[in-house]
Amino acid sequence: MTRFRTWLACSTCALVGMGIGAVGHAAWAGKAEPAVAGSGPESGPQSGPVPAPSDYSRFAKLDTFARALVYIEQFYVRPVDDRELIYAALEGLTSHLDPHSNFLRPADARMLREDMDGRFGGVGLVVTLDFAGEAAPDEAAPGETDSADADTSAPARAEAGPGDARALVLRVRDVIPGGPAAKAGVQAGDEITEIEGKIIAHYADLRDAIGVMRGPAGTSVSFAFRRPGAEAQTVEVERAVVAAPAVETRYLGEGIGVLRLRDFQESSAREIRQGLRELEASAKQDGGLALRGAVLDLRDNGGGLLDQAIAVADIFLSKGVIVRTRARAGRIMDEARASPAGTRGDLPLVVLVNKGTASASEIVAGALQDHRRALVIGERSYGKGSVQSPFRLGDGSVLKLTVALFYTPGDHMIQASGIKPDVRVGAAVPVFEDTRPELEPERANPGHLAPEDFGGAPSSAVAEDEDPEAAKSAAEREAADDAQLLVAVQHLRGLARLGEKPELKKGRP
Repeated sequence: MTRFRTWLACSTCALVGMGIGAVGHAAWAGKAEPAVAGSGPESGPQSGPVPAPSDYSRFAKLDTFARALVYIEQFYVRPVDDRELIYAALEGLTSHLDPHSNFLRPADARMLREDMDGRFGGVGLVVTLDFAGEAAPDEAAPGETDSADADTSAPARAEAGPGDARALVLRVRDVIPGGPAAKAGVQAGDEITEIEGKIIAHYADLRDAIGVMRGPAGTSVSFAFRRPGAEAQTVEVERAVVAAPAVETRYLGEGIGVLRLRDFQESSAREIRQGLRELEASAKQDGGLALRGAVLDLRDNGGGLLDQAIAVADIFLSKGVIVRTRARAGRIMDEARASPAGTRGDLPLVVLVNKGTASASEIVAGALQDHRRALVIGERSYGKGSVQSPFRLGDGSVLKLTVALFYTPGDHMIQASGIKPDVRVGAAVPVFEDTRPELEPERANPGHLAPEDFGGAPSSAVAEDEDPEAAKSAAEREAADDAQLLVAVQHLRGLARLGEKPELKKGRP
C-alpha cells in the first residue's frame, strides 16, 4: 500500500481552478511515510500497543458485511453496482469517526492531489457554497468540514430556484490575479449563480460544482455571476493552468510590509523568503529605508502541508520546539524543532489570525506566539489541531484518517481551542471616546506657545482629535478599512521603534 505525507487542512471553501480549501488546502505529496501512532518517543502510562486477545480475528467482523453484500447482490429488486456499494459502505464507515476522517473516491482523491500540486486547469477562483444575498449560515462556517469534503454536507436544495431569496450560490472569496476569471471581470464578493446554464442547487455539493468548472487547459466553461444589487451576466472563459502563488506581498510604506500566506503548498516557505526580499527592495526604493517590520497575514488560511508550516515558522525562529505531535494516550510521535540557519530573528513581526485561520496556520501562529517571537492580532482561530494521513487503497481511492493531535511549544492543544490572539480585534476598530471631554488641551488656550524644535523645523504634528485621518501615518492609511491590519500596523510601528536606536538631537543653550 502506497502511503503519503502527513497533511492537515480545514475549510468549506473551494479553489475553482486552484484547489479545495480556501481557508486552506489539505496537504498532499510524495511517498513519504505518514504519521503512525508509536513511531516516535513515547510518553504516558501506555508503553506500547495492547496485544489483542488470542481468539481475536478482524476477519470475523467482515463476515457480517460479506453476508450483507452477497444478499444485496443476489436478492435486491434491481441490479446494483458492487463498487458503488463498497464505496458507500466506506463512506458510512468513516462517517462514524471525526469530521476530518473520510473516504475519497478516485475522482476526489485526484482533485486533492491537484490541489497540493497547485497547478491544473481551471478559472482561478476561491469560492464557498452560500445562500444568495446573505452571509453563510452557521452550519457552513469556514472549517466546519474538512477541505477534502469541500462541504459535501451542505444542502443542495433543488427547490431553490433563481428567484428564491435563499437560492444557493458560489460566493467568490478571492480571485487569482491573471487567471481566466480575473480577466473576465470577476471580483471578490461576487456570486456565481449558474454553471453551464444550470443553477448551483442542481449540483450535489461544492465539489461537484467546481468539478464542472475545472477541466483541461484550453477548453471553455460558461458561468453566470453578479454583484450585490446588480443583474447577473454570463461569461465564457477558457480554462488555463492556474499556478496559484502561495504568498502575496504588499508594501505599506515606512519600511512595513505584508506577507499574505494563502495556504501551505510545496513552495510556501520559499515564497515567504522571496516575499521578504521583495519587501526589502520596496523599502529601499522608499527613500533607502530598511525593512522595519512585517505582517504575516494568516487570515482565512485553512492549512496545508505540515512540513511547510514547520519551514515557515523556522524562518523566524532560531531554536526550540515548533510543534509536538501526539497520538493515542498522549504518546509523542514527533517533535519538530527550529534550526538557526537562515533565521530572520531580528525582524519585528505581527501575525494576523481570524476564525478562518486553521490547522497548519495555527501551528505557525502558536509557535511564534509561545516563543514570544511575534504579536498575534485578530480573532481566536478556528481550532483544527488534528493531522490526517491519506492511505491509498489500490484503485485510486484514498482513506484519510486522523492519526494525531498537535500541540504548541508551550504544550497547548490546538484542537477545539484555537490560538487566542494577544490583541483581540474584530471587523471594526472601536470608536474612540475621550476620557476627559471637559478638559481642553494646552493648544486650545488662546495665546499658547506654539511647538518649536529649538532651531529645527517647526512641528507639523496634527492632533488626532482635530483630523484623525490626517494624523495617520502612511502605512496606517494604506491599511484603509482593514481594522485588523490597521491595528497590526500600529503595533508593528511601536515594536520597530523599540528595536531602533533613537536619533536624539543635542539641546542648545
